Amino acid sequence: MSKEKYGFIYIWLDKKHKRYYIGCHWGFEDDGYICSSSWMKQAYRIRPFDFKRRIIKSNISSRIELYKEEQKWLNMIKENEIKPLNENPKYYNLNIKNNEIWHKYEDKIKTIGEKISVAKKGKTLGPRPGIGAAISAAKKGKKLTEAHKKALTGIKKKPHTEEWKLENSKRMKEQWKINTKRKEATSKAAKKRWEKYRFNKSISI
Repeated sequence: MSKEKYGFIYIWLDKKHKRYYIGCHWGFEDDGYICSSSWMKQAYRIRPFDFKRRIIKSNISSRIELYKEEQKWLNMIKENEIKPLNENPKYYNLNIKNNEIWHKYEDKIKTIGEKISVAKKGKTLGPRPGIGAAISAAKKGKKLTEAHKKALTGIKKKPHTEEWKLENSKRMKEQWKINTKRKEATSKAAKKRWEKYRFNKSISI
């Protein structure tokens, strides 16, 4: 017989930087879950031996109560103890509000369709028969004049001259060269920014 999942609050300690992370999880204490912070997980992957987890509260029976309990602990964190107000923060947490995320709902909300339904609740989406009917009524009885028809026909059948084709070909080739150079310059700049970002990250971890 499989165990039923439950909620628990945990706190991680990074012994190297004396930095903490507070979070919650719906599952089991031994299911291998680390946390939802990409910043902390990156450091954990590199030096897991520096991290130690402690369970603050366990066996929470509902997701709603789980997130209420997490918020109580997050409220103990001061704003000047996290980024961006502190360049050397005390916590890996970047936000001290857990907000209204879909995970707090009961287990029945599992499928993608149900998640989308929750997100769309109260919004007017999809076909709108009233607007379609109004557009149809506005067009009803209106016809194109003969002059309008001839004008449209003239636009469609107007041939391009050889001179126009040569000029257009030249213009397209020039535009292609400009776009290619622009892409190459953008790619080099992006590569430099990425290398700088990785270097800074490797120093801070």
